[in-house]
Amino acid sequence: MTPLFVLIGASGVVFVVSAATSRSLHGHQTTALRGGLAAMFALTGTTHFVALREDLIAMVPPALPAPGLLVTVTGVLELAGAVGLLWRPTARWSAVGLTGLLVAMFPANVHAALSGSGLNGEAPTPLGVRTVIQIVFIAAAVAVWAGLRRDGRSAPAERGDRARQIATLPPAHGPAYPSSPGVVMVSRLELRSLRDVPGFLRAALRLRRAFRTSAGAITLRLAASPLAGTFWTWSSWADEPALQEYTRSRLHVGVMRSYRTSMRGSAFHVLDPAQVEVPTTWAEVRALTGSIRTDSESSSDRSHAVTGAGQTPEPEN
Repeated sequence: MTPLFVLIGASGVVFVVSAATSRSLHGHQTTALRGGLAAMFALTGTTHFVALREDLIAMVPPALPAPGLLVTVTGVLELAGAVGLLWRPTARWSAVGLTGLLVAMFPANVHAALSGSGLNGEAPTPLGVRTVIQIVFIAAAVAVWAGLRRDGRSAPAERGDRARQIATLPPAHGPAYPSSPGVVMVSRLELRSLRDVPGFLRAALRLRRAFRTSAGAITLRLAASPLAGTFWTWSSWADEPALQEYTRSRLHVGVMRSYRTSMRGSAFHVLDPAQVEVPTTWAEVRALTGSIRTDSESSSDRSHAVTGAGQTPEPEN
């Protein structure tokens, strides 16, 4: 009965602690059962090597060979399962393995009940009670597996949320800072493969350094979602000729050409603050550039999406 009490007690403690440290109760039941089962199997696995080892060997049905080895192996498996339950990536498969182990060891419980073999000199637990307890253990392990499987189905969305996490660099100021902008450009560039992200980030930082000395440059902001392979730029300029000079520079043209085939899509918007409302937050920049053209469109169509007055930059010339 002790393992049952440990399962119930440890699960209750883990549930209370987990619920007290979180605003939502979602998933706490599974976490509590994981903790309870881990504590229970840590206890029962340890007894395979100390204290109750001889009693457990006596419980092994006579038809099975090497009872001492079987007790050792099952003890190792129980301890490994306990550890596996505590680490989320392995918890689901540990629950599966422990379920199979509980089923495989049930004949030993039947033999002990029928032969009168008890633990630590105590009378054996009646077979009916043993059966109910074993069903509870199996049900707890199955519940952990089912709970983690249910959570796993939502994992892609969670990974997607992480992939959409955006990092921003501090603004870079050019020679014309802090004058009022005559033109603003926002862009979004989406890479085909994450393998290109490190190289493109280095290229973006080189362009950022060049911006600081580019005539007519006011402010450049850069944001990236590395796990999504997406970059955004948000720059302001004294006038459109200054923007055109920058986008036609050898460095800028070279970067755009070298990554042309690596781009899944892109969008550029040139805005005239005198005629249209320009973005004031990154959320507005992402909303404005959110529609990425598909590869079925021509290269020039993908690269030139203009809003407001002025000419489109020419990054691919």
